[in-house]
Amino acid sequence: MNPLRQFLRPFFTNSIWVYCLQILIVLTGTTLGLFYTGHQLLIVPVTLGAIAAALTDFDDRLSIRLRNLFYVCILFFSVSSILEFLAPYKLLFILYLSLSSAFLILMGALGQRYATISFGTILLSIYTMFGLGEYQAWYQQPSYFVLGAVWYGLSSILFYLLKPTQAVQDNLAQSFQQLAALLQAKARLFDPDNIENVETLLFEVSLQNAQVVQRLNHCKASLLTRLKASRANQKTMYWLNLYFLAQDIHEQATSNYLHYENIHRNFSRTDLIFRIQKNIRLQANSCQKLAECILQQQAFELDSTHASALQYLEDSMHHWVLDHPHNIEVKNLSLVLRNLRSVQEQFSNLAIEQDHYQQHYSTHQDNLNLLDDDIHGIQDLWLKLRQHLTPQSALFRHAVRIAFVFAVGYAISLLPFAKHGYWILLTSLFVCQISYFATKSRLKLRTLGTVLGVILGIPLLYFVPSIEGQLILTILSGVAFFYLRSQKYAIATLMATLMVLLIFNLKGAGYDIILPRIIDTLLGCFIAWFAVNTIWPDWNFRNISKNILNSSNATLDYFTAIVEQYQQGKNNSMAYRKARRLAHDAQIELSSMISSLSAEPQPNPELIQHAFRYLVYSHSQLSYIAALGSHREQVQDPKILELLQWCLQTLQDSLILQHELDQQHIQSKLDELQYMSNDSELPEHWQLVLKQMSLLLETLPELLRLKQRLLALEIK
Repeated sequence: MNPLRQFLRPFFTNSIWVYCLQILIVLTGTTLGLFYTGHQLLIVPVTLGAIAAALTDFDDRLSIRLRNLFYVCILFFSVSSILEFLAPYKLLFILYLSLSSAFLILMGALGQRYATISFGTILLSIYTMFGLGEYQAWYQQPSYFVLGAVWYGLSSILFYLLKPTQAVQDNLAQSFQQLAALLQAKARLFDPDNIENVETLLFEVSLQNAQVVQRLNHCKASLLTRLKASRANQKTMYWLNLYFLAQDIHEQATSNYLHYENIHRNFSRTDLIFRIQKNIRLQANSCQKLAECILQQQAFELDSTHASALQYLEDSMHHWVLDHPHNIEVKNLSLVLRNLRSVQEQFSNLAIEQDHYQQHYSTHQDNLNLLDDDIHGIQDLWLKLRQHLTPQSALFRHAVRIAFVFAVGYAISLLPFAKHGYWILLTSLFVCQISYFATKSRLKLRTLGTVLGVILGIPLLYFVPSIEGQLILTILSGVAFFYLRSQKYAIATLMATLMVLLIFNLKGAGYDIILPRIIDTLLGCFIAWFAVNTIWPDWNFRNISKNILNSSNATLDYFTAIVEQYQQGKNNSMAYRKARRLAHDAQIELSSMISSLSAEPQPNPELIQHAFRYLVYSHSQLSYIAALGSHREQVQDPKILELLQWCLQTLQDSLILQHELDQQHIQSKLDELQYMSNDSELPEHWQLVLKQMSLLLETLPELLRLKQRLLALEIK
């Protein structure tokens, strides 16, 4: 390979670097391009239009990208024009700005694409206020905004055409990277020295699992939009089956087969635990390597040492069983070994699968079904929107808060001292998030970033007096903002502040806006903080009981789908995959609610402690069920099937119907399961089913106790 090409390849296979290159081209065109062609007065509105359009960008197929660009241009022109007409009528202006912004926020209920476009449109409403009264005709500024949006949109389409699979590859690679992190977190549980911190480690696994599920959802959306574009081809089938592989590995990575607290009691003086830990970390390395191969578009090859490491573990376990024939605890580890072997086999077969799916993709049309969450008709649109037209919806509360902060912010901007008062609205928009926890975090980062940006901006304006130099700095600041906005928000705010200072200096107002910028930022942060604290604050709507019920329902629906497959045989149907995804999604919502408890004003330490412990036990139950799912296959024995049905019904009665748990009956069933497991002739697969039922029943009383304590402590 050409050395230069080899050097540049990592940059062009990294979606972030490719996106930064796109932003570099866009901002260069809206600044230096307009400057050298003699259109200096258009730099500010065209650049702001391009930035707003960039914030509406959403991964999709070509036809939808063209449609989205058309909608964005119509929205930008309409919203900006209406504000131009209403500018002389302050009361109508404030009513329209507040109500239209709240309506656009509610449009986010229709899906992520609509939420993204709505945010960019609201942002453009504020940008319109920057140039009110500066143009002779009403249509000039809206047209310049549209010009910037078209310029960004065309560049986005061009980059998409150059590499249409970039987003899919990136989402798949990140899915496997997150799986690697999940496996590393899981490996830390297999440490015989972990005696007191097992629940802390389980909580970390739960949080990392949420990251994996979110990334898999992004990956599904990218694949789905491409499957809609045309009939599946070889490459699409390859990506699709990598996604299914990630789902399977995730199900097995979240599986749990034992009480980790007991590891040090039985195996702290053996090499078994360390070998298991080593194999889990090797599989994490395989996930990381596969992620790199996806980005580099290279074939995946499994390191030969991984197979030998697994073989050493099997040999070690075999000798340990021979030396301790009466110790039944090793059966738990044998289940873990079986899971490791299953994941290893999937990695080993991946090279064959790559060729198979690329050469014979037409025989795998049954795998093309992905759950489509998009809007299907007016009735579906109204159904999605209607469920958020209540204060019980976090999105509705957020929309009302945005309307409030915009009304208050614009009213303050009319006061004599607030010459650049629209910065209040801009700050409030970025700071006021859908949850109190996120808003509180943004308050600190936004203020810090703005102050640092101003401090750095003053010497830059002094030492770089030329327009060309300031435009170059504007471009670099803009690229840095888009690169950092999802990673380091404070530094991203710093870059955005620099960009604005430099671009406003073109109007001769660079130094004039420095002090107002700080004051308006503080005012905007205060208004946003006041809104989330007083307008339907989150802690009055967290509804712990509802979150627990939703999570329990989704988990048991997943369990029901698994039991059906133990009765009828394994299949990877959409119904099964939907149940699995919804169970993990509900766990994410529960985790998010519990994580936000500590950020509330005057948090209740007892409530937080019980909530975090409940999350650990709830995730453990999901892990036990996932273990059953990862090894599901038809069972013919009626006694095993009867016990599965009884276990499922017991969980439903206690967790959903809230029937009192019969402890003696549970203990008798546990004794029965233990007796059956001791049968040396029992197939290994049946032992797994019995063991997972035992784990579910053993943790159920504590889960119910924590649930009752949480509901007692909940603020009504």
